[in-house]
This record gives sequence, structure tokens and C-alpha cells, in this order.
Amino acid sequence: MTNIAQVAVGVINLIEDGQFIYSIAANAMDAVEALQDSELSGAEKKKWVIAFVKSAVFNIIENWDAYAALISDFIDKIKTAYNAVRGLFGG
Repeated sequence: MTNIAQVAVGVINLIEDGQFIYSIAANAMDAVEALQDSELSGAEKKKWVIAFVKSAVFNIIENWDAYAALISDFIDKIKTAYNAVRGLFGG
């Protein structure tokens, strides 16, 4: 069973591993969510965000493969947390 402390540690570890990359990912997630007429599925949005982050980061970091899994995990965790908060407050 996963508890709050385990989730918190996972999120903290993710942030420590590449904060600037996660900031790019979070901003890209907001951008794709802001598309009013978008009919993209959640999986398609995630694919778009990962492609955007890859293009933005590739010029800075040549070892994209090391970060791809981290970014994917980050997107999943942040989106889950966002949806939970939105559900609590009716957003």
C-alpha cells in the first residue's frame, strides 16, 4: 500500500533530479491544457509534452534517454496530484 510519505518522497526525489527540466514540463502541461478546442486524449497530451520537453532540453542535455523516463513519471505524478486537488475543490 502506498502512503502519503512514500508519494511525497517520490515527488521530492523527482524534483531534486532535474528541477529545471520539470519546470519546462509543467509549463508545457499548462500550455496543452489551455488549448480550448483540443480533442487530444490524455495520452496524446503527454506525448506532445514529452516531445516539447525533448526538443527544449536536447540542446542543453545530450543524454535525453536518461531523462525521458523521469519526465514521463513526473507528468503522471503531477497530473494525478492536479486532478486530485481539482476534484477536491471543484475546479
